[in-house]
Amino acid sequence: MNLPWKTKGIVLTAPLSAEVDDVVEFIDKYLAPNGCNLIVMQVRYRYEFKLHPECRGYDPLSREDVKKLVEVCRKKGIRLVPKMNLIGHQSGLHNTPTDGILHGHGKAIPDFRDGLLRAYPELDEQPDEKAVVYSRSLCLTNPLVKLIVFDLMDELIDAFEADAIHIGCDEVFNIGLCPECSKVSNAELFANYISALHEHLADRGVELMMWGDRFLDAEKIGFGKYESSYNGTSEAINMIPKDILICDWHYENQTEFPSVDIFADAGLKMLVCPMRVKEHAVNFIEYAAEHDRGHIEGLLMTTWFGSGELARHMLYGDTAKWQYAEQIADTIRYLFE
Repeated sequence: MNLPWKTKGIVLTAPLSAEVDDVVEFIDKYLAPNGCNLIVMQVRYRYEFKLHPECRGYDPLSREDVKKLVEVCRKKGIRLVPKMNLIGHQSGLHNTPTDGILHGHGKAIPDFRDGLLRAYPELDEQPDEKAVVYSRSLCLTNPLVKLIVFDLMDELIDAFEADAIHIGCDEVFNIGLCPECSKVSNAELFANYISALHEHLADRGVELMMWGDRFLDAEKIGFGKYESSYNGTSEAINMIPKDILICDWHYENQTEFPSVDIFADAGLKMLVCPMRVKEHAVNFIEYAAEHDRGHIEGLLMTTWFGSGELARHMLYGDTAKWQYAEQIADTIRYLFE
């Protein structure tokens, strides 16, 4: 598909340590030849952190693993951006077999705390809750959260030799619940935290990227609780720095995407982020192109399953265990080839 923007990117999950070479080959032999110039890599806590080894996730990537990814991207002119989830998505369920990728769930059950909250459960916005619906969140007013998060971001940026980091911040349902957090509006709470991370990164000359769903008012936009906010965070769009790069994701079959205009009105740059269904992705891209006011920088295709599995499926036709694998592969072929 011919895209009207300069950036042609994809989100990949950090590979398992045994699959790093598969992903390097995928970048080298498929993504780069097909014009990919941005990879956002979903690391979460799956890195061998030295400053906070207690926060390491399942099967963490070594510095040597990361350097293989850095080297192929540098050689091919691809911008490699590490990604962490730094508010929500702090817990979930293991895949079977365990692959370190935690997924949400639809009912209150005992879940598995990832990385930071496994090491410091007291930093949970709901530390005494034995079960939560979907995923846990960080307490945004606990000063220890930012101190540790700054360290983790810095170490990941250094390892990836990155000029940007994606901080996630999508699907934040548990916010403003503790006594300290409830002293201000959820919009102010959300914006203050994002702005603090932005200030820290700006001092290093590092760009901040994040998902845009919490800036969209669900009552006005009608996108539902995942793609927009019912808990008052949407007003934060007017409180954050204007050089944050918003990743506007939508996956369903819609004909209009008013979020594109909302981010333009707010003076924010954005990337168009579709997922698995080709027709839905095309609808989103075509709408965005028609409503682009010079604020859209490009495409960021999302995938959300194991990058090693995706690499082998795309390169060799190996069978992938996820039911949406071929659908995602088909969309990648359409958008990239």
